[in-house]
Amino acid sequence: MPSPIAHSVSGYVLAKFLPLAKSRMSRRRKWEMQIFYPVFVASVADLDFIPQLITGESFHRGLTHSLIFTLGFSAIIAIALSYWWKFSYKQLVWITLILYGSHLVLDFFTEGRGIPLFSPFTDTFFASPISLFPGVHYSRGLWHPSHLIPLVFESIYSVLVVWGVRRWQKSKFRKKIDSIKNSMN
Repeated sequence: MPSPIAHSVSGYVLAKFLPLAKSRMSRRRKWEMQIFYPVFVASVADLDFIPQLITGESFHRGLTHSLIFTLGFSAIIAIALSYWWKFSYKQLVWITLILYGSHLVLDFFTEGRGIPLFSPFTDTFFASPISLFPGVHYSRGLWHPSHLIPLVFESIYSVLVVWGVRRWQKSKFRKKIDSIKNSMN
């Protein structure tokens, strides 16, 4: 599965296309909503390693990598943050679903056993027959040399994705789309 690098960058990049900020927000609130929140939500599924550290039991890629958890997490977080941020609950649920779902998509397309998409209803793991990301084998230890390949791959992925978004933001096509959207308002 991808490391937090690919998940974080994917969340950051997706946020560039999601309606997260309003023009009258403070700089701090924009940072929270456009950077911290997307990166956190896109990576939070992997926090299931914490119980593993405490108990020694394997929890990684368990329930937190399922659709039911994705829906529940998105609904609960949206309730809290829509109140805190004074933001549309419905919009925040969809944004959170997209960001959290990006984690599942990346893990689905990663070398390995897959993800328990329909847990707790079935123990079946689902994986794409096409791997876009090399697997990271955490069981070998944090500093194992085999992690260098995924690390280099994800670094290249991150640079290319961020570069692509920056190009998109500066493109004439994007400016045309923005002007069309503004004329509709």
